[in-house]
Amino acid sequence: MVKTNKKKSDVTWYKELDEVAVSEALDEATVDAKDASEQHSGLFYAIAEEMQFPFAAKVLGEDVEVVSAEWPENDDFGIDLICEQNGQQHRIEARSVELVSPLPDGHLFLAAYLDWKRRM
Repeated sequence: MVKTNKKKSDVTWYKELDEVAVSEALDEATVDAKDASEQHSGLFYAIAEEMQFPFAAKVLGEDVEVVSAEWPENDDFGIDLICEQNGQQHRIEARSVELVSPLPDGHLFLAAYLDWKRRM
């Protein structure tokens, strides 16, 4: 697998979702946030707590299993997904991971993050 640490990509899985449901997830995750840093924290914790790990996804067209979410190493407002393939783990920025059907529980929070990040 080619490592795409922090590589910006144009994933499309979330663009097909109900915009109202994504907006509601964003509101839920950031309800008490006073600034962008607190919004980011709220989104990260919602993803970490609400998403059902592991789940299937694709990175650069390759099948992977997403096993967790972590704070980014070098991005103030990023979220890294830890992906496994062939027994190896890779840290991939969430914007480079394409979720596949069936979408995991909690996917709306990841979609809310991607929409929020796009507007940053």
